[in-house]
Amino acid sequence: MSTVVARKAVPLRRPRADGLRWLAGLVAVVGAGNAIVLLAQARDLVHGLYLNADNAAAFVLPALAGQAPKGAVVNLGNHPWYEPWWLMRATVGLPHYRALWEAAPFVFTLLAMAIIALGATWALGRMAGLLSAVALIAGSETLRGILLVPESHGALMLHTALLCGGLLVVHRALMSARRPLLVEILVGAPLAIVTAAGATDQLLLFGGVAPFALAPLLCWLRTHSRVWREVSIFAVVVAVVSVVGASVLSNAMQEQGVIHAPFPIDFATTEALFTNLGNTLGAFAALGGGAFFGQPASGSTFFTAVSGLLILTALGAVLHVLWRRLRAGEVTAADELRAVGRRELFTAYWALVLVVVLLSFALTSVGGGGIGNSRYVIAGWGALAALLGVLAGSRRSTAIVLAGVAAFAALNMRAELASGVQPAGLGPSQRLAGEIERFALAHGARIGYSGYWEAAPLTWETRLELEVRPVGPCPAPADICTFSGNYISSWYRATPGIRTFLVVDASGVPDEIWAPPAKLGHPLAAMVFAGGYSVYVFNHDLAANLSTQ
Repeated sequence: MSTVVARKAVPLRRPRADGLRWLAGLVAVVGAGNAIVLLAQARDLVHGLYLNADNAAAFVLPALAGQAPKGAVVNLGNHPWYEPWWLMRATVGLPHYRALWEAAPFVFTLLAMAIIALGATWALGRMAGLLSAVALIAGSETLRGILLVPESHGALMLHTALLCGGLLVVHRALMSARRPLLVEILVGAPLAIVTAAGATDQLLLFGGVAPFALAPLLCWLRTHSRVWREVSIFAVVVAVVSVVGASVLSNAMQEQGVIHAPFPIDFATTEALFTNLGNTLGAFAALGGGAFFGQPASGSTFFTAVSGLLILTALGAVLHVLWRRLRAGEVTAADELRAVGRRELFTAYWALVLVVVLLSFALTSVGGGGIGNSRYVIAGWGALAALLGVLAGSRRSTAIVLAGVAAFAALNMRAELASGVQPAGLGPSQRLAGEIERFALAHGARIGYSGYWEAAPLTWETRLELEVRPVGPCPAPADICTFSGNYISSWYRATPGIRTFLVVDASGVPDEIWAPPAKLGHPLAAMVFAGGYSVYVFNHDLAANLSTQ
């Protein structure tokens, strides 16, 4: 006789899963909060960004280039931002072009973030996509100043995202064997065109195009499968076409007189390597709002230090996981496992972007500029955010990463709410610009000259009612010279029979005009404004009095 023992049903318990869901929900909520803060501050942010002369010059030059006489040369500064130049020159005649120009970087930045997050979701899972999206949207003041202006290399993030997306789409088509050649053409042709335009900024060649060509080759070397061979051929062809196209476009622009100043890059000396390594870490920390190196160890910098440590911990952890995977030499059946294949491709691409950017910054003279050159590692920041999902291996590590990203995003949101939108430059405020405009126009002077830090912001803030051209102090005492970058050459050709004005800044800012030289003659009118500014109106074009350095 057998005895049947009835077992009491035990309800399934999922406290761990619920715990991860709560953490994921917290990350999503904090990420949404950062997005709301960004949108709420967008108007003030735009105004503050273009008080910086470098940022404002990127609007002023294309806006005024159409008025330049034939043969005039436009100097874009120390790197060729041809891609935003083309967009602005194509739209300058539209009724609301100013709003379009100011909004475009926001649109492209959000698009880049969306593509990276979607790629992480597709390759590594929904948790990885959430981590990437929140890490990217939780932008610091430094990060905003790079991504949300047209000339500061911010477009690199969108280009690297598109390159990764192109690889994933082609890989999927080859795995499914559904008209792969047609997909390669439909993806490769526009991708090569867009990348050629972006690669006129040479940073994309190292931080995007090279990893794009190398990532599938690396996967092929590990498996020797047909799929990886085909993806590798696709990537190499697109990369070569893009590089050739970028060279053709750059040469064409230079022949049309749109040039840039030389920006030589040297390998770092052995003595500078350790300094550059520290600067590399500092640049990454600065992008995330954690630039605490060299700051006083006080309560006011505590949260900044926490952000910086979170960023550097994430960077070290990602590099450690990538190194372990490389040493493991895992070979995947890429021809049979789509999910594994796209995971390997996604990880290889962004890992190469991160490593190439780190090495390029640490081993060259670019790294010698410290955190002020953090814009040069912007593609690496996107790569770090994209790869956060590789840290979410176990339940414990997933919980730690979720908590870390939530804390990072909360700290950045707190910083933006606490400090508000800070001016990105030294240019006169909109109100002060209006006062200067009224004074100059009342005395018949529309064209003027000022130090570099005021010229472009004044021109943009007055909606081009004033055209203020940059000048600088000469080596010789009591003299002023033409400026060496961000200018149109015709600005310094004197026009007979017009009145012009000079803006001087007596606040002591270096490399500014502090007082009008005696060689300019006696002004017709003068007025002192707030902030140490004075404006002098003259009965002739001051271009005739400028020297050349």
